[in-house]
Amino acid sequence: MNDQDILSRFEELEAGHILGDLDPDEIKEFEMLSLDPRCQSDLSLELTASALEAEFLKDKDPDLPKKLLERLRKGMEEFVVDEPEDGAVVRPVAWQRLLVAPQTGWAMAALLAIFFVAKSFVEEPLVARPALVVNTPEAARETLVAKAGDLIESKFGGTERYSQMSGTVIWSDELQEGYMSLTNLPANDPNANQYQLWIVDPARDEKPVDGGVFDISTNDGTVIIPISNPLAVTNPQAFVITLEQPGGVVVSKQEVVVALAKSS
Repeated sequence: MNDQDILSRFEELEAGHILGDLDPDEIKEFEMLSLDPRCQSDLSLELTASALEAEFLKDKDPDLPKKLLERLRKGMEEFVVDEPEDGAVVRPVAWQRLLVAPQTGWAMAALLAIFFVAKSFVEEPLVARPALVVNTPEAARETLVAKAGDLIESKFGGTERYSQMSGTVIWSDELQEGYMSLTNLPANDPNANQYQLWIVDPARDEKPVDGGVFDISTNDGTVIIPISNPLAVTNPQAFVITLEQPGGVVVSKQEVVVALAKSS
């Protein structure tokens, strides 16, 4: 192959490389030719964009939404460069062949869009996004305290084995929502046992209502536990914490009663 044939082959492979349609053998060939001094062309993105713009606008507009097309044209104006006076420029003849192929029309449009979006990322200022607000149990409890008009609050008292623990429970019949605030409740091993809350509501049933299973991961400090009752509770008289098997139970035998809070 003479120098011109080598350069033409390099231009063709370079066009394919930018479009991403080279097979493994062609990629190796492109990489080898890129090291050849004869193939050090100045086929920059500016010249490529100029060629794309000329081909797209020469005959008729591509079948793209008008607003997108207008923004692409405006952005492309800044990619056009003047040809050097000495004529020392490699013309992208391979792009000319690619552009006239009908099956590559949308591929070219996609490439124009990539140029435009990349330019926007560089030039447009970042818009500050509001911070993601995580509704923690602590925040949810404070919200309930602020909005509930029928809030009741009771203090937990630990049984003999759990005498070091303390806490409170708040509950709203109207909102069917409540939270426990527990301090110094011993940590449990979820694989061995879990804590379970029971809500005593004689007006509903003689059996306590399940208030949810929960874990304590540390022996120190205070933790807020949401009450999770699958059944409506309208007149709670007491809240009882027991220690049960993993996953909790449907009916507690109350073999290990941890704490009790009576409504006033």
